[in-house]
Amino acid sequence: MYQRNRNLVTRESDGRLVNVARMRGHLFVCSENCCCGRTEDGFAAVPAAFYNAEWERRRLRNVVHLTIGGCLGPCALANVAMLLFEGRALWFHSVDSDEVVTALFDHVDAMLDANEYLAPSGALAEHWFTASTWEERPDHAPVDDFRSRVIQRRDAPEAPAWACQIPEAESAERAVADMHGATAMPRKNGELVFESPWEGRAFGMAVALNELGAYDWEEFRGKLIRTIGGSEGAEPTDPPSTYYERWLASLESVLVEGGVLEEAEITERAYQYEFGEREVFF
Repeated sequence: MYQRNRNLVTRESDGRLVNVARMRGHLFVCSENCCCGRTEDGFAAVPAAFYNAEWERRRLRNVVHLTIGGCLGPCALANVAMLLFEGRALWFHSVDSDEVVTALFDHVDAMLDANEYLAPSGALAEHWFTASTWEERPDHAPVDDFRSRVIQRRDAPEAPAWACQIPEAESAERAVADMHGATAMPRKNGELVFESPWEGRAFGMAVALNELGAYDWEEFRGKLIRTIGGSEGAEPTDPPSTYYERWLASLESVLVEGGVLEEAEITERAYQYEFGEREVFF
């Protein structure tokens, strides 16, 4: 007589043996978290009800499980779904219509019928991307963005002297007021002018770090003069540089030269903002 081998697991709470059905796959759907489904932030709604209806209609229970809920990570894309199948991860973005959900479940059925992993094709392929280091991009473009989990741990040095000082508002105001000529800050009716919030933050960081002793203000002012001079002598084909773009470049330069920051730290943080790993507040 045939006897099916079952995946029996002892339940901790009462010691009962429970058969746990092993799935061929698992579909995770991000819904109404950081970005996915947040219509108030300009993103399309997630068709969560249609996901569930199709999953039920196709009788996928105990074959490919469906989980709708938590954030999956690539928030900048929004309305993300991840399908695990036969040890492979398939990521899809902008799944915001019944048609795309249908195409996704059609692909699940196709893999089940073929009894193997298949690469997405047709309209579904337009929503396919990779988000794991072991995957190649769908378009086979080279990727060199691997970041090791190993963290360089330094011996805990004493905090630098500048980090323990209390800033003096009077000297900060005097330093800014003394900036004349090419380095004079944009003003209107005597008040400082910032076109964007980031400009005000760049200004504030420079003043605060100087008052804490991270660098010498005259060193920064000299760097700003040279940066402005270099920008004014740039070729016409070079992108324009605003006052605060030059200000920020000068600040980064003196911090790197002074050992407060490393160039790699600035590059990495800029990368994170550029590609949506950190949220930008303008």
